[in-house]
Amino acid sequence: MPLSKTNATAPKAPGTPASDTLLRQFVGYRVKRANLLIQDDMAKTLEPFGLRTGTFSALAVVISSPGISQSDLSDVLNIKRSGVVVVVDELERAEVLKRKPVKGDRRTNALTVTAAGRRLWDKVEKAVQDHEAALFSGLDPEEIATLHDLLARATKSPKSDLEKEQ
Repeated sequence: MPLSKTNATAPKAPGTPASDTLLRQFVGYRVKRANLLIQDDMAKTLEPFGLRTGTFSALAVVISSPGISQSDLSDVLNIKRSGVVVVVDELERAEVLKRKPVKGDRRTNALTVTAAGRRLWDKVEKAVQDHEAALFSGLDPEEIATLHDLLARATKSPKSDLEKEQ
């Protein structure tokens, strides 16, 4: 029975806590709540390394795609190009990425990771793996694989093709 058919519209008795009962019927709401918890813990995990979620993600993509352009990085991360400039500037100042001009196209830079960036990645990748292991410790490996599959399928839906196979 949909939660909206319950007595959720009855006046709240004084002293009773507010409820998100009606919202919990929506998958999107539950995904948002999970994401908030994950992002908060992720920020705490990345902070000792001088990274944020955006810089961590950019570093991962550049390591996976050496020579990627800022424009392509913007597309992969699904963020505005002006946002990529800020992220790349930050990583370049930290000396973990380098911009190299692309021959024949003065407007495009190829992004590459530095040796320091690779060392940073090796440390932060382990920390993020540990972060996820702790967050999802209540799930067995099969459930985690199912969650990966379900999220991949949901983000490949016709309305939100966020999960592009590379």
